[in-house]
Amino acid sequence: MSGTGIWLRRLAVVLMTLVFAAAVLTARVVVDGEKEMRLSDQAFDAGDVRTATLHARRAAVLYAPGAPHVRPAYDRLVAIAVGAEAAGETEVARTAWRAVRGAALETRHLWIPHQIELDRSNRNLARLQTMSTKPVPGGEPDLKPALAELARDDAPRTLWVIVLALGFACAIVGMAHLGWRGVTPAGKITLANAKLGLVLAVLGAACWTVAVFRA
Repeated sequence: MSGTGIWLRRLAVVLMTLVFAAAVLTARVVVDGEKEMRLSDQAFDAGDVRTATLHARRAAVLYAPGAPHVRPAYDRLVAIAVGAEAAGETEVARTAWRAVRGAALETRHLWIPHQIELDRSNRNLARLQTMSTKPVPGGEPDLKPALAELARDDAPRTLWVIVLALGFACAIVGMAHLGWRGVTPAGKITLANAKLGLVLAVLGAACWTVAVFRA
């Protein structure tokens, strides 16, 4: 088999392994998420909204694209928040909105999949906080200070997260190339074949290091 054929075969094995690992991880997330929603349903039906909130939040955090339990989890949290506030249980409403906000933030990656839910929770938390500290009889409270505090983002910047991931991938590819092409079966390093691997590994390590400090 030619050198190109060997590389293609190895690449196919790596890709198959990654796909299999992703499938197993997704299946585990769905199973655990469905379990948390069942526990939330049981607690909600029993009138224990605090426990129902806890399990619904856990279900929302167990996020995978298209997972069937995620939308019901957010719907449950919103229903608890709205119902609790209507019943005068403001603290329970705050807890539920915080659960929505926390789940949306914990499941973000390069973007926030549940940006709408995050914005809604921020508005309601700001409203509840402002009304409790500075009530405005017959008027609209100024939500801007509270919203500004909730909107503050201390998470790593997306650009540097991308650089971090690319640097890590580049380093892995470089080391793999070095091991497969730069080292003979006898364990001797062939510099002519190792140059590309060394360059990729060093470049990846440099990008990874810079991104860690800048992110």
